[in-house]
Amino acid sequence: MSQIVRAVTLPVALIAVLLLASCGNGLPNSSQVTVTVTPAQATIAVGGTVALDGDATGFTRSPIVVWWVQEAHNGGGDDCGYLQPPPVSPCQYGYVIFNSVTQFPSSATYYAPLTPGTYHVTFQATQNTAFDYLSKTATATIIVTP
Repeated sequence: MSQIVRAVTLPVALIAVLLLASCGNGLPNSSQVTVTVTPAQATIAVGGTVALDGDATGFTRSPIVVWWVQEAHNGGGDDCGYLQPPPVSPCQYGYVIFNSVTQFPSSATYYAPLTPGTYHVTFQATQNTAFDYLSKTATATIIVTP
């Protein structure tokens, strides 16, 4: 009887492995995903604002989105990307406000600091599965003039 069980179990196990391997992880191939920010570059006065749009092609489902100011993105917590305006901005590089992490394509507004300089606003789109994720970013260069 154990030979019959082994004879049936082995092919069933092989079929299961082949089926799982052929399913993939549900994510698109990274090289097929393109993320963009429009405009890619803008010049604004100190204290001014600029509207930005983030979009992507190639994802198989709508991604989760976030925005941040690259100069503030140091892994310490506050990356100056908010869903609501902060009561007082702690961000010396300006800050960006976006409406939702699930709204896609995504719109945001960058609020320039009072210090002239070149700043970078990053848009990130991430598609998740139960076991993996794929993130892509695009960055807009904002030149803040006196």
